[in-house]
Amino acid sequence: MESFSEAFREARINKKATLREIGEYVGKSVGYLSDIEHGRKRPPKLDIVSNIEEYLSIKDGKLLRLAAEVRRKVPKNVTQRIRMVPRLSEALLRADEDLTNEEFDNLMNYYEKIKERRIR
Repeated sequence: MESFSEAFREARINKKATLREIGEYVGKSVGYLSDIEHGRKRPPKLDIVSNIEEYLSIKDGKLLRLAAEVRRKVPKNVTQRIRMVPRLSEALLRADEDLTNEEFDNLMNYYEKIKERRIR
């Protein structure tokens, strides 16, 4: 089955659009979109995917379907951990409601830096 990142890249190339053009249209950085296209990040929120489809003239909703499927899949150990630590659930809800995708990515990058410091 085709992944979101593969479908996104194919649609972008078929439209002869650059990541910069798409980024300007949807309000996202080239780096962020590149990470998505190369499968390093999950698909963006569905409203952003919808805007990408609009820009790329995708009429069948393929990117939306693929993105929704990826966003629905949550590993079992993650859901168990969230049940065991209620603060995680609160943090996730707050992040989803209050942060843009780029702000959330910045938060995750900050987390990785803290984690690296602890390992050293």
